[in-house]
Amino acid sequence: MHTGGGGVGSRMLPPKQLLTIIIVIFSTLSFIKLLLLTSSSSGASSPRSPAWDAGGGGNGTARSALAAKELALLRSLVTARAPCRLLVFGLSPQLLALARLNSGADAGSGAAAATAFVTDSAEDADAARRVLGGGGAARAGSVAVHRARYRDAAAEAWPLLRRARGSPACRRPTGTVRKSGCPLALTSLPREVLDARWDVVVVDGPSGAAAGEPGRMGTIYTAAALARTSAAAAGGDDMVDVAVHDVDRTVERWYAWEYLCEDNLVAAKGRLWHFRVGASSPPDAFCNTGPVQIL
Repeated sequence: MHTGGGGVGSRMLPPKQLLTIIIVIFSTLSFIKLLLLTSSSSGASSPRSPAWDAGGGGNGTARSALAAKELALLRSLVTARAPCRLLVFGLSPQLLALARLNSGADAGSGAAAATAFVTDSAEDADAARRVLGGGGAARAGSVAVHRARYRDAAAEAWPLLRRARGSPACRRPTGTVRKSGCPLALTSLPREVLDARWDVVVVDGPSGAAAGEPGRMGTIYTAAALARTSAAAAGGDDMVDVAVHDVDRTVERWYAWEYLCEDNLVAAKGRLWHFRVGASSPPDAFCNTGPVQIL
C-alpha cells in the first residue's frame, strides 16, 4: 500500500531547474578564469622599469641586436685574446658585456685589459656610464666611452667609395690615422682611440639602418686603418681581429670587402664577419686583390 509517494523522489529537483543551476555554475567558473587570464596578461605586458634596450640605436633609431650565434662568435673572439685592447664602434648592453669579459681575464695575468666604446648616442653613452659607475660591467678605469659625430649618411656610401678609390690619401695608411687626409678616416676621434694600438676592433655602429642615418663607411675604414697600423706597430707578427656586424646590408658588405679584404675573412656567423688583419699586404693598398667590382 503506497502512503507518501517515495521520500527520495520527492527531494530531486526538476530537470529544468537542475539545468539552470549547472549553467550558472559553468558561467561563474568561466568568468573567474577570464579574470585570472586578464590579470596575468596585463601584468606580463606592463612595461618593465628601466630599460636600456639592446635593440635601441643611436639617435633613437632601431639597431639590430646580435643574434645568439653572432654573440657567441664575438664572445669567443674576445675571450681568445683577453686581456687585450678592445675597441668597439657601437654601444648596447650586449656590447658592453664584452668589457666584463675582457677585464675579467686580467686577474693573474701580467697584461691589463683596456676597452673603449665609440657611440653617437648621448643616451647610450649615459646609460653605459651609469652601468660602469655601478660596477656592473667592468672597472670604470679600464673602460672608456667616447662620443662621436658621424657626418656621412648611409646614402652617400657609393659616392664616397668612388672618391676614396681615386684618392692617394685613402690608400693603406703609413702613419697615424689621426693625420690621414682620407675623408673616410674619423680623424676627429680622441687621441686615446686613434693613437692607440688595438688587438680587437668591433664595428656595430653607427646605426646605418636607413639611407638618411649615419652610415658605417667611416667606422669600417677607420677600423681597417687602425688594424693595419696596430699590426705594423707590433712588428708585423701580431694579427688584429676585426668583426663587422650587419654584413647582410650593402654598405657594410661593400666596405668590408674593400678595406678588410676577402683574403682576411676567417669566420662568419649570421650577419657577423670576422677578419684577421696583419701587416703583410701591398705597401700602398689595403688588399692583395684589386678593388671589388660593384655593379
